[in-house]
Amino acid sequence: MQGGAATVSWRDGAVSSGADGRNPTVGVLWAIATATAYSLSSVVGKDLLGKFGAESVLFWRFGVASAMVWPVLLIWRGRGGPDPFTVPWSRALFVGVMFGLMVYTGFLSLQYLDVSMYIVLVYLYPVLVVVAMSLMGHHVSGQTWVALAVVMVGVVLTVPELFGGVGDVSALGVALVLLQACLMAAFMIVSSRLLPGHINGVVSAAWTVLGATLAMTPLALGGGLVVPHGASMIAKVLLFALVPTLLSSVFFYRALRHLPPGLMAMIMTVEVAMAIFLSVLFLGETVSGMQLLGAAVVIGGVLLAQAASVREARQRPEMDDAWVATPGV
Repeated sequence: MQGGAATVSWRDGAVSSGADGRNPTVGVLWAIATATAYSLSSVVGKDLLGKFGAESVLFWRFGVASAMVWPVLLIWRGRGGPDPFTVPWSRALFVGVMFGLMVYTGFLSLQYLDVSMYIVLVYLYPVLVVVAMSLMGHHVSGQTWVALAVVMVGVVLTVPELFGGVGDVSALGVALVLLQACLMAAFMIVSSRLLPGHINGVVSAAWTVLGATLAMTPLALGGGLVVPHGASMIAKVLLFALVPTLLSSVFFYRALRHLPPGLMAMIMTVEVAMAIFLSVLFLGETVSGMQLLGAAVVIGGVLLAQAASVREARQRPEMDDAWVATPGV
């Protein structure tokens, strides 16, 4: 293995790091942490949605997250930490605006769908990521395609109403969440290309939530900004801004430094099971045995995709270079 910033960590196997510090095992752990933190998003957001409306709740979500992270980041810079102004900030803001609009689309769909249905449909995006990467000329193994097929079987099992013509499902809600899945796939691919892997995860997250705030500000002000009142409501907003927004963004960029977007998207489908569990626990939604089986199948597809990726990394060490963003470009 050659040294230098352009080398890749997977060339030494699944658990070692290259000269640039990238390690797929570490990336998987960060991706699971991302999914865990983000699983609170649809549950807490659904609870706040009826009280604030999509525009206001997302304005506070991203605005409070920005107010949390930027003072910390500037103090950290003064003590020798990373300088957020040396990165391609215009690109980072653009990624943040993409993120804000993508999340906004999802929150509009939550007005029509249960969390347990929404979370499965939005996780069609790993298929879109892998298909897009294949069309862009990146190698996708046969085992990865099999893993995607397994994930789709899990989706069908989890939301049979959509495929069997039974039940009362909002067509508008389904259309909105499918649009969000397309935007999420685009966001992951664009993020991996525009934000170099060497950028600190906190810096990337800070610019992302700031860009999302800028995207939501005119929508919130135009629709009539609702201000949270009461200790309980303010605490929920703070939780929403901290865990499924700020922390999940930091974890996301840490994971993306180590993993290609397709694999990361597959691993993050574990959020399906987490969000369904939380929707039952906190929102009182009903989940059938078939839905639980579907969630288990989805997770099985994720594990299969991870195994395929590790195998490919060992057999095709050059594949990692196809997706990673080039520092300084």
